[in-house]
Amino acid sequence: MNIIDTVKELSTKYLISSLFGLSLLLLGILYQDLFPIIYPEVIRKLPKEVFLKMTTLAILLVVLSSILSLLFYLKSKVKLIPKCGVLWDKNKEAHCPSCQSPLSEGTFYNAPANMHYFYKCIKCDKKITLKHGGKNIILDEAHKLLNPKELKQ
Repeated sequence: MNIIDTVKELSTKYLISSLFGLSLLLLGILYQDLFPIIYPEVIRKLPKEVFLKMTTLAILLVVLSSILSLLFYLKSKVKLIPKCGVLWDKNKEAHCPSCQSPLSEGTFYNAPANMHYFYKCIKCDKKITLKHGGKNIILDEAHKLLNPKELKQ
């Protein structure tokens, strides 16, 4: 994943949550100042049917915005697929199977007749080797085993 995609994704996520929080804050301020003044007048002058329709619409809008916020959160959540002893994201970047944090750059370990690839977790300090079928494998083989359809979901 390049830096521009990361910045776009994070800025969109934080911008939407900031706007939602700001709108709730402004509604709270307006409610505190205007509600005691306007509410008695509205109750006296509006027919009950119109007032009930407005209240129902306001409740539906709050519920709808909550549902949309939840759906946006679930869509933007990183999905990790287990394969070869590590977790992979949609950009074929490895994550620790224990703490799910991104792994450091991998290193080749080249012993006689046993060349394999391992990652080191920055957070929990584990060395994690790539394995398939009980054998250590290199990074290119692990990438070939990743199913592109699984990663896109």
